[in-house]
Amino acid sequence: MDRARILIVEDDIALARVLDDELSQAYGTTVVATGRAALDAIASEPVDLVVLDLNLPDMDGLDVARSLSAEGAAVDVLMLTARADVASRVAGLYAGAVDYVAKPFDMDELLARVHAQLRRRSETSMLAWGPLEVSTHLQRCTVGGANVALSASELRLLTLLLTRQGRVHARPELERTLYGDHSPASNAVEVLVSRLRGRLAEHGLEHVIETVRGLGYVVRPYRS
Repeated sequence: MDRARILIVEDDIALARVLDDELSQAYGTTVVATGRAALDAIASEPVDLVVLDLNLPDMDGLDVARSLSAEGAAVDVLMLTARADVASRVAGLYAGAVDYVAKPFDMDELLARVHAQLRRRSETSMLAWGPLEVSTHLQRCTVGGANVALSASELRLLTLLLTRQGRVHARPELERTLYGDHSPASNAVEVLVSRLRGRLAEHGLEHVIETVRGLGYVVRPYRS
């Protein structure tokens, strides 16, 4: 089984190194020091959990969490911060965090919280649309049990659409989620949707993604 992927967002170099050393023993890890770098990393590669410091040099960690929540990113956030008061904890949870650890912290407790959250995620990480299933934990797509070979960007797009079935996703929103600050070609989303439709059609699913003219794309709830 593939190892879960954790993004560590921490500008304290010494603490970031300690976190990386500990977490990388069991998980795949990436370390960044700014909020913008975190959003770019999540837009570029699948991530299962973000260990997010709130006091970042370029933006508040709460804003990072809110951006991920607004974009429908299929990632969990564990906040790590010196702000230990109740109001800060509540703000973090409302921003989209699934857990909140105050500094200074015990490393064994943090590791236990990370493990528990990833276990819960693996147990509830299956998205389905009829015979179509996507495991966000394993980053795998199947139709009727048969594997569907998708690129990372195709899988991210499908995950987003399946996560919020019935919601129309506008092209600008999809561009932000898929490409971050990078400027894709003007028709990049259309090309990606076309490719994904083709992959699914190869497995007998030709009408999963619907175009809503002038608005965007949607996956309607499945009807047998």
